[in-house]
Amino acid sequence: MSKPTTYLDPSRHSNEQSAFQHGHHHCHNNSITLTNKNSDITLRSDDYTVTNEFSKVEAESIDIELESLSSDSLAEAAAIGEDMLLDEPAYGWVVVFACFVYQMVSMGLCNSFGVFQTYYLTETFEGKATVFQITWIGTLAITLLDALGPVTGSICDYFGHRTSTLIGAFVMTLSLVLAAFSTQVWQLYLTQGILYGTGTSLTYFASMTLPSQWFTKNRGLATGITISGGGIGGLWISPIVSRLLNIKGFRFTMLVIAAIHLVLLIPAGLLHRARLETGREKAQRIKRSGCCEGGESKGTEGRGQKFLDFSILKDLRFCLLVVSCAFVISGYFSPFFFITSYAIQHNVDESTAALMVGLMNVSAAVGRIIMGFTLDRIGSINALCISTFATTLTLFFLWMFAKTSVTMIIFSVAYGLCGGAHVSSAISASSAIAGGLDRLGSVTGIMYAVMTIGSTIGSPVSGLILDTVGHHTDYTGVIVWSGSVMLIASLIQFVMKFVTSRELFAKI
Repeated sequence: MSKPTTYLDPSRHSNEQSAFQHGHHHCHNNSITLTNKNSDITLRSDDYTVTNEFSKVEAESIDIELESLSSDSLAEAAAIGEDMLLDEPAYGWVVVFACFVYQMVSMGLCNSFGVFQTYYLTETFEGKATVFQITWIGTLAITLLDALGPVTGSICDYFGHRTSTLIGAFVMTLSLVLAAFSTQVWQLYLTQGILYGTGTSLTYFASMTLPSQWFTKNRGLATGITISGGGIGGLWISPIVSRLLNIKGFRFTMLVIAAIHLVLLIPAGLLHRARLETGREKAQRIKRSGCCEGGESKGTEGRGQKFLDFSILKDLRFCLLVVSCAFVISGYFSPFFFITSYAIQHNVDESTAALMVGLMNVSAAVGRIIMGFTLDRIGSINALCISTFATTLTLFFLWMFAKTSVTMIIFSVAYGLCGGAHVSSAISASSAIAGGLDRLGSVTGIMYAVMTIGSTIGSPVSGLILDTVGHHTDYTGVIVWSGSVMLIASLIQFVMKFVTSRELFAKI
């Protein structure tokens, strides 16, 4: 008999208990699905049979005691692989590492666009392009990353995380090779902007959501470590790019960065392994069996998982989440863009002023890990409310009164910690609201697509305020704008918390 394949959904309730109530199994042509109202286990085999039904199975995390299966059935289940039945198998940390690499390389390069922008303005396109024109290269990449979220997230859920990341790695590498031979700004729009943003979107949502399948108790921590890669990548990619541009020139630099993408991302992509069925696998299994998991032959379940599914928008909590995140992102990048010029305006030397952004990036990476650890214990929605409100306080009570290099450094570290923590919390909150992991990529993609509105208008509005109200020197209006949208986001998130549970100190 061929070795069966098991798919487990490691999601669970907030009380961290899982029980099979009214358990039963459904037999298909090539599969058996053990189902309860919250989760199911699909055992696939050519001739696998189960004779005993579940009476009751209780679990701490997903460490399942299959008490009501016969000894023969239990032995067969064990043969599938103990790692598939454990809550957090060791391979989960391999997955976290692989996803961290993807975040580090792709987002690290996006965060380093300022280095390219300076080189384009002073070398490649000096006197041929304006700051506004050059800025759109990096803006297109970030915008495409977010705006394509519903599509690339669905690709991840339907065709698999490994497929999505490997395709994305090839697209990003190709974009950098083509960019190396670009001689016009519009060509960089297509290559380093649109094409690279598309490839990044394919890898971003896949690598960000996959660790959730491998963890329950430490799911937030695993997610936080993964997405901290963007900040870590910016630390070493920026100086490498800057040095290569100055010594070897633009074309050589782009080809080296392309090679780095290929060498690091392809092996990391091959390490991606999912624990759940993809939408395509589920549809194929249902088609072979001729009925859905519940035994019904009709209905949407019988047709399998949709490629594009926007049903999550019917959930008021999710709508409140995405609107709040759009407000957050409207003000989030303003300190990153303006803290250097703000510091110079207050007589801080240029090297110290440039240090502020680096401190924000490092602190953001640390904040994502810390909040990932914390939200596992207090709940993702609680963590989201706390992190957003704390970020608001740093803007109004630290940046507003930061007039010396010391106070600016304190603000940079505090803002990075709190703002970075928001990213971890928002992703975990979307997972909690979605109620399952099989469509987490598409759900997160929808959230980021809405956030595109905020990321597109946020920084330009800050710049307009500085030019008009602040007369290029007074940053009070910028601070008030950033703090105000963060405060609105905080209020919306507290409403979301109230809608979810009216108990003030409930773990949600």
